[in-house]
Amino acid sequence: MEDLIKVVEYFIQKDELKKRCRQRKYVHKRIYFFNVLRNSGCTYQSIADLFGLNHSTILHGIKKYKELIHMKDKELLNDVEKYDKQIVLKVRKKVYNLKLDIMNATTIWDLEIIKNRTEKELYKELIY
Repeated sequence: MEDLIKVVEYFIQKDELKKRCRQRKYVHKRIYFFNVLRNSGCTYQSIADLFGLNHSTILHGIKKYKELIHMKDKELLNDVEKYDKQIVLKVRKKVYNLKLDIMNATTIWDLEIIKNRTEKELYKELIY
């Protein structure tokens, strides 16, 4: 997760994502990173601290991101396309142990993380 945070910090600085701006391209990029960080296990508050925002802004941004993805919003997909490719290249893909994660899961959020990792085929048991 530390590698991911460093990559996100790089893009925040490079693309000036901390500045107060409501232009769609900046909003899309921010909410994309909110979602990526949350799916990797970061808390709302830690994401908020990274962007200099309030945790409720992060919560709202993730909700909005999921709505736009569900609608297959073309502008959002265009705005974040380069990040998808670059994050995969810069962050090494970690392989997880499904059995160990299931045995250690104690909350609904843990199960949500397992679900996301399963969808992304990050478990060695799912790699063919």
